[in-house]
Amino acid sequence: MWFLSESWIIHPMDKTHALLSKFGFEKFKPLQQEAVEFLLSDKDVLLISPTGGGKSLVYQMASLLRDGVGIVVSPLIALMHQQVDYLRSLGVKAELLNSSLNPGEQDDLMWALRHNQVDILFLSPEKLIQPSVIGFLSYIKVSLCAVDEAHCIAQWGEGFRPEYSQLNIIKDTFPSVPVIAMTGTADAETQSLIVESLKLDTPKTLSGSFNRENIEIVISQKKQSFKQLLYFLVHEVAGESGIVYCRSRKSVETIAQNLNELGLTSRYYHSSMSNSEKENNARLFYEGIGEVMVATTAFGMGVDKSDVRFVVHMDLPTSIESYYQEIGRAGRDGNPAKAVLFYGLQDFIKLIQFENDMGGKDEEPLSIKSAKLFTFLESRGCRRKSLLENFNELIEDCGNCDRCKMMSSEHNVTVAAQKLLSLIYHTKGLVPVSTLIHILHGKLTTKVKSINGMSIGLFGKGKELTDIGWKSLIRKLLAENYLSVAGEYCTDFLLTQKSKSVLRGEVQIILNKDFHLPSMKEPKIEQEAANWIEIMKWHYKNHQTSAFSLYQLRKIAEGMPKSLASISRLTGIPITKLEGEEVHSLFKILHG
Repeated sequence: MWFLSESWIIHPMDKTHALLSKFGFEKFKPLQQEAVEFLLSDKDVLLISPTGGGKSLVYQMASLLRDGVGIVVSPLIALMHQQVDYLRSLGVKAELLNSSLNPGEQDDLMWALRHNQVDILFLSPEKLIQPSVIGFLSYIKVSLCAVDEAHCIAQWGEGFRPEYSQLNIIKDTFPSVPVIAMTGTADAETQSLIVESLKLDTPKTLSGSFNRENIEIVISQKKQSFKQLLYFLVHEVAGESGIVYCRSRKSVETIAQNLNELGLTSRYYHSSMSNSEKENNARLFYEGIGEVMVATTAFGMGVDKSDVRFVVHMDLPTSIESYYQEIGRAGRDGNPAKAVLFYGLQDFIKLIQFENDMGGKDEEPLSIKSAKLFTFLESRGCRRKSLLENFNELIEDCGNCDRCKMMSSEHNVTVAAQKLLSLIYHTKGLVPVSTLIHILHGKLTTKVKSINGMSIGLFGKGKELTDIGWKSLIRKLLAENYLSVAGEYCTDFLLTQKSKSVLRGEVQIILNKDFHLPSMKEPKIEQEAANWIEIMKWHYKNHQTSAFSLYQLRKIAEGMPKSLASISRLTGIPITKLEGEEVHSLFKILHG
């Protein structure tokens, strides 16, 4: 191999640190060295490390330090290409086995594998489980097997990869070869599923801190969410790159189209696109500055763009683990980033309905999967503290979430909860939310009259909460399992056993005041704002050489100067320092 020489025959740990410097690092990140050492000792490893934690370096180094070829299973061809190109630039003999190889290229690769000319081989789970491929690999010397994005074993929804559940073939074929399973996050249940599915032999589980302090967490109630998104893009992250997640493919294309029509450069990505379309849009996003990628969860695994400054969820993610994985694609460079999630009562109900559809009629409802997510969204106090509790990590209030920054007020709504639960009981849970609220507010709507709602004792007795307040309370009761939904379309309400404790006054229901991210008055961008967005794109492209501060750029955007002298007056920078291509390109943005 490229790194072996007479001087290389030294103590194993000296080899490890010498190889580390070959990769351009002075020291290991947390957990990396321990993981490498376990693999060198023939032990299986489950490595749980957040995005940017350096998981790739572990299998790269261990593969090179052990005898044979390292087998790496990865779900994304684009990511594999990036890894192969990177390793080859260092002199590592890395190869990729996929369907894009013609017969001659496949023959060349097989010859290279037989003759020990490959250090690391990347392939997809779909490729590995093919009998011809796993059969061939069983006859060569394998140093280790790495399974990247191992949470796919337990993931469901659009990102589900059923082939991951068949990767026990690795241990069946290479029983004495160490296996490392890697993921950005996994709760206890997911860890157990990974270990069991891969047949890992008493693996060493290594888990680092999940606290990404640089990401500001903001949870907002939906109120014309596209206008809220527009406000966020224009006023809080102008000119920066980010990802906007939506549940449906139609929403993805519609939002991307609307943003482009408003002058915000946007790409879109979902599973129904052709491979060439997906690869092209992903490449343009990776290479661009100030671009927005609107996508389903089909886009995300292996996102290798360090300057993603924001992640927005227009719909609820499928689980707390998915949420953590997805917001972790922001701020990989360690600089400040934002994670914004919009949701409302209907999003709760839609997610439960989606999970029930996924689970089928005869299985236990999958809404259990959403319980942790609902609890997180409706929890009191610091958002990050609540999020990390799901991963058994305890922190103090973070000071970098909407709750900490705005000190959300709380109020006791136990009596209101008793009224609502009683009304649901009397109406047998068959009355929709809007009608329940109309009865509580004493409104004689057509629907209220049709069910003789005015004769119910609670008619007009719920004016202490607004429409929004009652919906917030229903979310709270759903999240804490005092209430559940039923029926084919999840439109019926059921009281749970826990609801009795509320009705008896044995527990108190405390509600946080909802936060609403501001929205644009109209779904359009004024010229001044458009100019500012373009100036910020210019700034992020030139920030390392730019002579202007953000304050000075704001002055320029507002003043629209037409000469060097006026720029000098606005910014205080001498004219002699304003010459050059940089200022000319800024003038072009200002005046075309």
